[in-house]
Amino acid sequence: MVRGKQASQQMREQSRAQILQAARTLFAERGYFNCKVSDIAEKAGMSQGNVYWYFPSKEDVLKAVLSDGFDRTEDLLKEAAQRPGDALASLDYLLEQYFLYAQEQWEFHAVFLSLLGHGGVPFMHQLGFDTVEIGTRYHQHLSALLGRARAEGVIADLDPNILAMFYFSFFNGLLLTYRDEWTLVPAEQIRQAVLRLLGYQG
Repeated sequence: MVRGKQASQQMREQSRAQILQAARTLFAERGYFNCKVSDIAEKAGMSQGNVYWYFPSKEDVLKAVLSDGFDRTEDLLKEAAQRPGDALASLDYLLEQYFLYAQEQWEFHAVFLSLLGHGGVPFMHQLGFDTVEIGTRYHQHLSALLGRARAEGVIADLDPNILAMFYFSFFNGLLLTYRDEWTLVPAEQIRQAVLRLLGYQG
């Protein structure tokens, strides 16, 4: 009986994940406002009624896509900032994982940026997201790591807040300008570019 419940829970989680992946792809390709729930259902390979079983509306699907993306980004930054050991190892870990994450999650960023272009911060507030507060948390995690790196002499002796701005501007610029094409650049070249941007002292 327990095994049956676990299997059912796994199936529900898989179905939910299928819906969100289908929605991410469609919202990134066509834009949120040009998609219907029936499009998401078709892309996910299930009935429209099944989508509504998990999400009452298309807006609820969008909220889940955004929440998942925001949470994953923060979890990655927080994990890197709190890793034990020297700052360079933590920074290398962040760059390695952030590169992989950005490859996998470029669709989320495309959706987010298109929504900002549509209605900006007020529209995100309407959806229930305080993007300023979210961005502040991202910045704090990264600044903490960069502060350690500066204290250990790994990077330039500059304000970690400014360096965090450089870091995010670099990746956001790639995602905004080149969408998924930038992922063709070898990861080591991306790493070296970011380390130079941060004033790596090695």
